[in-house]
Amino acid sequence: MEIKAQLEDRNQKLLEESTYAKGLASAAGVELKALSEEVTKLMNQNEKLATELSSLRSPTPAPRRFNNGPRGTRRESMSRREPASRRDTNASHEREKALEALLMEKEQKEAELQRKVEESKQKEAFLESELANMWVLVAKLKKSQGYDHEDLEAKHDGS
Repeated sequence: MEIKAQLEDRNQKLLEESTYAKGLASAAGVELKALSEEVTKLMNQNEKLATELSSLRSPTPAPRRFNNGPRGTRRESMSRREPASRRDTNASHEREKALEALLMEKEQKEAELQRKVEESKQKEAFLESELANMWVLVAKLKKSQGYDHEDLEAKHDGS
């Protein structure tokens, strides 16, 4: 009877541990899914920013303007437009730098999230392994309980 009580106690502990491991595995799965969704969202944002950055880097042809006035005024108007185009170029460069900085930040976040996803996958694999080991122990315990129980019955019937 004492052996049976010990085995039942051990079985109860293993059952509690396996329940706890299932909970951990479930939580890890939920966390992994959330991180995966966040990585997907960041990858989409990254792609959008990369597209925007590449469109800023590629020069767009300026629209042609025709001037029907005398040549002297045309040169004058060109010299007046030059500072405006420089301002536009400077603004474009500043925006490009800002987008590059933003893109770099997004890439760093994405790398960090990828690292977290990998860590979560490793945790999940570990917990699944632990859960499998616990089920093996439970099966062994049940098997040994069955044999011990049969042995006890055989001894009891034989005496």
